[in-house]
Amino acid sequence: MRSQRNPIFLFDVAANRVRLAYISLSVRCKMYLSGCSVALALLLVSAVSTVHSIPTVGTPTRFVTDKLPEQVSPSTLRFGRNGNFMASVANGYVGTVIYSDTVHVSGVYNGKAYSKKYPIYPINLYEHPHRARIPSTASFNFKIRRTQGNTSYALDVYDGVFYKWFEALNLTVEQRIYAHRTRKNLLIVELTAKNNAGREFLMDLIPNMGYITRDIDFYMKDSNRSEALAGVGLVKQTEEDGSVRPNVAIVWKYPDTSHPLKITASSDEQTWYYITSIATNLDTKFNPLSEALFQWDEAMLVKEKLLAEHKAAWKALWDTGRIEIEGDLEMAQALYGSMYYILSSTRHDWPYGLSPGGLPAAEEYMGHTFWDQDIWMYPPLVLLHPDLARSSVRYRKERLPAARRIAKEYGYKGAMFPWESSFTGLETSPGEVYAKNQNHITGDIALAAKMLWRATKDLHWLREVGFPLVYQTAEYWASRVEYDSEKERYVINHVMPPDEYHYPVNNSFFTNVVAKINLLFAKEAAEILGKKVPELWSTIAEKIYIPFDSNYEYHPEFEGYVANVMVKQADVILVGFPLMYQMDKQVRYNDLTFYERLTDPEGPAMTHAMFAIGWLEAGEEKKAETAFLKNYANIQGPFKVWLERRGGKGAVNFITGAGGFLQAVVYGYGGFRIRNDGLYFNSTLPPRTTKLTLSLHYLGCSLKFELRNTNVTFTLVSNGPISPDLELSPKQGVFALRQGIPVTLQTKDGGVRKRAWPSRAKSKIFGRKIGTGT
Repeated sequence: MRSQRNPIFLFDVAANRVRLAYISLSVRCKMYLSGCSVALALLLVSAVSTVHSIPTVGTPTRFVTDKLPEQVSPSTLRFGRNGNFMASVANGYVGTVIYSDTVHVSGVYNGKAYSKKYPIYPINLYEHPHRARIPSTASFNFKIRRTQGNTSYALDVYDGVFYKWFEALNLTVEQRIYAHRTRKNLLIVELTAKNNAGREFLMDLIPNMGYITRDIDFYMKDSNRSEALAGVGLVKQTEEDGSVRPNVAIVWKYPDTSHPLKITASSDEQTWYYITSIATNLDTKFNPLSEALFQWDEAMLVKEKLLAEHKAAWKALWDTGRIEIEGDLEMAQALYGSMYYILSSTRHDWPYGLSPGGLPAAEEYMGHTFWDQDIWMYPPLVLLHPDLARSSVRYRKERLPAARRIAKEYGYKGAMFPWESSFTGLETSPGEVYAKNQNHITGDIALAAKMLWRATKDLHWLREVGFPLVYQTAEYWASRVEYDSEKERYVINHVMPPDEYHYPVNNSFFTNVVAKINLLFAKEAAEILGKKVPELWSTIAEKIYIPFDSNYEYHPEFEGYVANVMVKQADVILVGFPLMYQMDKQVRYNDLTFYERLTDPEGPAMTHAMFAIGWLEAGEEKKAETAFLKNYANIQGPFKVWLERRGGKGAVNFITGAGGFLQAVVYGYGGFRIRNDGLYFNSTLPPRTTKLTLSLHYLGCSLKFELRNTNVTFTLVSNGPISPDLELSPKQGVFALRQGIPVTLQTKDGGVRKRAWPSRAKSKIFGRKIGTGT
């Protein structure tokens, strides 16, 4: 029977406006949404599902605890308080920290783009573009009245679900919270109770919508559904006049706080579903409210199947690319957690960039996209999830017009990318010194394009995405350099290197090398596509000034660098990897030795990973282990949340650090290097482990790599659209790869490359040595 619906007037105090809504009288409750004290309602739908057995110990993919970290509302983070290490759920479009009062949608920002000459730190969030806060309609806890029991929690990163369990004698209640992986608009909370006690229980739901949002002007709308509420709102301030103004629509169900849920005296399970649907004008050609209503209606029709759909999607994601460790549960959880927090903040069909704090905890660094995406989070995705790596590069390519505009404003040609980017691609850094001097970001983006081309050899992608990026960034560098007649070299002056403790400096080693790589790859890509670039670019690349101290045989961080001065983070050592700049082995060793003792021990987390990679290159396993294990000091709480700096300092959910940690395993212990003629490896088993398994992608093919103490095994899992024949080329010879047939090598170094002879159609030699011998 349809519930009676009566009109209720909603009064917006801030805007002195009155709005009319229709709400079911039977499930009325109160909320605050952008200044509106309004009545809300939600459908409580009973269905049958299965309560999971309550875990008592963790697994590599399930992080269990009986005590939550101290919870700090994201709304208070905006005023400078330290964050917490609570778990989060997200799907690359929408995300939230569990039990917090805030939801974020990727791409939805509020605030005007400008940089201050003298910014004051900590930055006032509301003075600059930041992810717009949406009050959470998917945040509520539960409590059983007059009943004592045990409570436990788990983040299951394999399923992408947060669980809470309450267990009393003959009563079990399970709460599941997740951001649906395939139905990207949905945040879902499910409650299932199983009662064998022979009596009824009452369960209170405790919502947390937080304070009034200052980012979006929301109004209640009539959903034309007796059991759903709806609201729409426009972001208050765009990055610049005339840019797209996000319009956000929400359709949701919400707990009736005036009436507890009744858990009937029955052994049958009861399930209640609370679904939130969010849509914006960024992701639909239709009215956002119509889209949100459509997604909500579709979800309600199959509510019992939503969890299974979601789990299947996460399983497919993990099957596509993951890192597995045997022999060390702590490391296995750290790796799965690191992957989870990055994967949950991105998706292939929503290219809006990765920020250092991820999507759910987007107060960190205001949700902006820095070099953190291109240098730190991106490299693991190239081999593990190339479709997601493409999304990161696409984000940059779609903002080329803004980058050209920035270059023109500074008097340069080509595309100069902003140090901090949000929705439009304009500079959103609070500080002018960063916006003006952190020029290396432009080369970092070109390096990302080069890496993806090497891994995929996708000619269509190179033509449509990669080449426009590297050409216009190379054009920038050609206009940015100056010729120094004394040095007889091209120089780049007045920059801030990755080491932000020193600026402005001349001829940063990192900046000059990344510019050189950009110029050379633009020429290479042009030749592949039958295009031309100015000959001057090759001359600049050949003659660009590279700082080097011939007395001590190491690279000064910049021209005039004073030895023994502390540096903030990995800088010079990044030139060895991921830039892969060729240098003498002893020089590389000297760089590592010199800067290891001078790098600030309280600096950002990702630095340790780069030293681990460098020391493994140098064959120094003990030094690599020492550096690698330092990462654990930055992995916090039961849910493996990354912290930017040691001692409780810096950004929370710092997925930049997670990206560095993953690189240490894939490119450090896995030893992989993506070169023009192949995917090479020189592997070392991580400390305290017995086996390392990687699911990789190369030239469109899926590979399984298994490293044990004395050997490595490669299996060609599937061929992709390009479908080349692949071969292994260790020192012993050449081995062809055939789908589904493992090839084990009694060595830990070699390469995978496209096989020119014989073709698959003619060869009968698969999984065996090709050439001399058997």
